[in-house]
Amino acid sequence: MYVSKTPLRVSLFGGGTDYPEYFENNPSAVLGGTINKYIYTTALDLAPFAEQRFRVSYRVVEDCNTADEISHPVIREVLKEANYNAPTGFYTVSDLPGSTGLGSSSSFTVGFIQLIQQISNSPPHPYSRAALASQAIRIERDVLGENVGVQDQTHAAFGGLACYDFGYMDYELFGDERHEIVMEQQPIELSESRMTLLNQSMVLVYTDIQRHASEVVSSQIEQTIKGSNADYLNTMYEMVGEGKNILEREGNDAQALRDLGALLNQSWALKQNLGKGVTNATVNDIYNTGRDIGAWGGKLLGAGGGGFVMFLLTPELIPNFRAEFGANNVIPVEFVSQGSRIQAV
Repeated sequence: MYVSKTPLRVSLFGGGTDYPEYFENNPSAVLGGTINKYIYTTALDLAPFAEQRFRVSYRVVEDCNTADEISHPVIREVLKEANYNAPTGFYTVSDLPGSTGLGSSSSFTVGFIQLIQQISNSPPHPYSRAALASQAIRIERDVLGENVGVQDQTHAAFGGLACYDFGYMDYELFGDERHEIVMEQQPIELSESRMTLLNQSMVLVYTDIQRHASEVVSSQIEQTIKGSNADYLNTMYEMVGEGKNILEREGNDAQALRDLGALLNQSWALKQNLGKGVTNATVNDIYNTGRDIGAWGGKLLGAGGGGFVMFLLTPELIPNFRAEFGANNVIPVEFVSQGSRIQAV
């Protein structure tokens, strides 16, 4: 039995510039990292005489005889591409709800591709981290036609707190012209004391709203293609470098995080201009209340419309947040260094 363990992510800066519709003609970068909350998918061999060839369990349970019959789009298409037909049960659980701005859909895709590669030995050598991210991007964007960016798959595959630059590379292979997405990782170099304080100072507040990111972001993509978002996205791109400099500079750790929080506030103000449905009354109330309590800064994670609001705050304020928003809705999280990995059980 094998289990894929793939981290969720927190995006700090640059979200929106990671859409190919933008970085086809503009510089793109994001800053964020994987956190200590995961999606797990288990692959368990079924008996050859089992009534169904595939049992798939996530929010629902599917019993199917062929991959074509599977309703879950990622599982269906990955199994079909791998020509995988061995009797297998796939069981998925997550530490936090899906469709909440933590990149869960892409984390699942990355983990499932890696899992199928492991149990089918196809390709015979494990994907590199960049190839794993690229495969997930291709499945989501090209095969399934989802309106997604490319940072979530990249964070999930590589892991760690880092900046990523995105662009295109044109080349010829066996006479065919290729135009492919490329990514470059720049790990953030933090002192141990600053990383410790950062991890102690980061909380997520649940809005109790789940939404489908591909639908929420459609307005943003339309505006991006028209050029209406150019000024906003160019500024958000510049914030990636500013955020990296703040995190890596020498000096007082608490002051660095206060400055990072102020930059998050600026980023959130810009993000609300990218498309319809980015924010709503519930999100605004949580954000404003968190700032009133004393958070250094915050932003809604993901495409918008719901999910989690992330705050940076002095750790002493966490009890105040729990009292205001409810203990179950306030989730402390930490950045982790590893991306998706497979464990034999």
